[in-house]
Amino acid sequence: MSWLDLLLVCFLATFTVLGVERRLFGLFIGLGGVFLLKPVLLLTTVSPWLALVIALIAGLLLGFAGQRLLPPLRTPSPLFGILGGIGGFALGLVLVLALVTSLPIERNFSNQIVYPPRHLPEPVGSAVLSSRLVSFGRGILLYPLLDGQGDVPTVQRELLKGFHRLLVVGEPWAGR
Repeated sequence: MSWLDLLLVCFLATFTVLGVERRLFGLFIGLGGVFLLKPVLLLTTVSPWLALVIALIAGLLLGFAGQRLLPPLRTPSPLFGILGGIGGFALGLVLVLALVTSLPIERNFSNQIVYPPRHLPEPVGSAVLSSRLVSFGRGILLYPLLDGQGDVPTVQRELLKGFHRLLVVGEPWAGR
């Protein structure tokens, strides 16, 4: 475990706490963000700048829709806080996993895929190499290749497959 893992867990905890505080609005924004992630990732293949603009507009529209559709709560309910925490956790989780699957892919001298990259500046390089979350992100990113070689534990197969479908567009190891 590295300081990068701690930073990413704090990021996830922050989203969870924000969701708890915002209650139903946190659930709405969190789950809406999770569902909007894949279309935005697909747009990055067209243009990263277009995807960024669309993501910002979609986030604003999601926020305005949440304020219009969800009535203000007069009495705080623990159930609504829990639901908001679930939404915040879901959004934080997919953002953390999107981050750990988005590092550049390198190839070594014998043209083998190397992930995470070995040539990052210090202290980031050593933190990335020792990060358990980045290691899990490697499994998500390279799932089809690892599963084809039989390198995916049976327990993790469905989890990695589902996250791969959500977070990975095309075959980045092949340049597509």
